Amino acid sequence: MHAPDESKALLVHAHHEPLSFCSALFRQTTRTLAELGYHVDVSDLYAMGWNPVSDRRNFSSVLNSSYLKQQTEEQHASKVNGFGPDIEAEIRKLEVCDLLIFSFPLWWYGLPAILKGWVDRVFAMGRVYGGGRMYENGLGKAQKRAMVIMTTGGGAASFGGYGMNLSLESVLKPIEHGIFWFNGFLPLEPFVAWHPARISQEERQTCLAQLDVRLQCLHRETHRQFPLRRDFVANGTDQKKRFMVVVTRKGPPDERYFARVRDEVRCLARLKREGFLLASHAGPRETESWKGFLVFREANLDQVKLHLSELPLAPFVEFEITELAQD
Repeated sequence: MHAPDESKALLVHAHHEPLSFCSALFRQTTRTLAELGYHVDVSDLYAMGWNPVSDRRNFSSVLNSSYLKQQTEEQHASKVNGFGPDIEAEIRKLEVCDLLIFSFPLWWYGLPAILKGWVDRVFAMGRVYGGGRMYENGLGKAQKRAMVIMTTGGGAASFGGYGMNLSLESVLKPIEHGIFWFNGFLPLEPFVAWHPARISQEERQTCLAQLDVRLQCLHRETHRQFPLRRDFVANGTDQKKRFMVVVTRKGPPDERYFARVRDEVRCLARLKREGFLLASHAGPRETESWKGFLVFREANLDQVKLHLSELPLAPFVEFEITELAQD
């Protein structure tokens, strides 16, 4: 496996301990991407002594010396080449990369402060976003890709929707939607090392090997589709509708039914990745009165019916579709 010609990766790493497993993932990522032919830029924030605090040190220019409004000063600096040298260097890395990776431990359901501060200072209005440049029209132009590689303190089950923690999807939404996709970077599935402090050295080595395999196929990986800006009217309301689908079985499940379950799961995962399916819930498939619940985001009822007709289990079930009202 090789990266596309002249592909550039920017890896932004935020962990203060070089011997941590998070840092091991960072080193593995840097090494593998380089071996695959990527030109790899690295911003190892703690090693750089990165200052996460936004103030006038962001700028070598001044528009209003009596009142610091960061976005206004960013717009001015964008016009007069007035960013501080540290900010300018990071913006240039961001501008030329084809792949952006955030490497960090999950702290308090979010980014470590040093990485959040990097975003606050580097994603500058006027240079990186603004003036209509956002989402598919943003810096990434819906062509650059982005990915999270992170470690957690809790296990996978605790972030799976039934655990004490928020779901992983909820935790990552401010990053993947609010930072990556807002700026036109297409989000890839995250790579998560679950509670590495509580697993064996052998399990950690297995995790590193899994990361290596993932990175080798990264350039062929299908990104997740987030809503396009053009789908929303001036007040921010989505022009696409929401549909609730209640799924019931026509009869008791047989071998033919269970033979298609795996393909059904894959199809639902694809619809989620493509942004059509917002949520899916189902009872245990062995229960006699089984029901499933799907929520679609689509332009009209006919499009929802088309998706449903393509499900592998469609011949075995019935669909009751309701258009949902806006809250």
